[in-house]
Amino acid sequence: MPPSRASFCLIIAVSTLSGCAGMSEQECVTLDWRTVGFEDGTQGRPVGTIGNYRQACSKYGVSSDLESYRAGHADGVEVYCRPARGFDVGHRGTSYQGVCPAQLEPDFLAAYNSGRHLYELESTLRRIEGQIAGNHRAQENIKKELTAIGVAMVSDETSPEQRVLLVSDAAELGQRYGELSAQIDVLEEERIVSELALRDYQETLASRF
Repeated sequence: MPPSRASFCLIIAVSTLSGCAGMSEQECVTLDWRTVGFEDGTQGRPVGTIGNYRQACSKYGVSSDLESYRAGHADGVEVYCRPARGFDVGHRGTSYQGVCPAQLEPDFLAAYNSGRHLYELESTLRRIEGQIAGNHRAQENIKKELTAIGVAMVSDETSPEQRVLLVSDAAELGQRYGELSAQIDVLEEERIVSELALRDYQETLASRF
């Protein structure tokens, strides 16, 4: 019998609890172990996940139904181990936990690795863009500090000794600004390379799928 919508809602709520420690006695007593296994299978969780439920329910004296769980898990894995799902799992950067049976794993892994490579290319580009943006923000802060130094330099309240220190601070800030500019130049080149690699791979995927 396929799991009911109500059962799925219960399992989703239960499985999101930390270590399933928040399961109540009523939830343990009414748990449909086949449905639990099916849900875990469709999410790519290993059979050993049943240990979480077993531990949570044992304090109420409720034992798990391993046979039903495994049967449901096997059905769920059939849903999970499809190539399209493999690509999606890889593209989200999620780890594969080796749950697919031998006859389904090769196609699943091929799609998973394709999605994973796309994820890595996109992550690399995002990292580079984040570094560039961070450097630009740092330069904007330096500009504000230099402006404040300029104001202090012309102030009548600033002593000659303080002006000497301000000149030194301005020189250090100017040097740091230049270092950031040099880093941005390198990062911009890396971004171009990363964008090209991503575009080429996207074109390759478009021709394959």
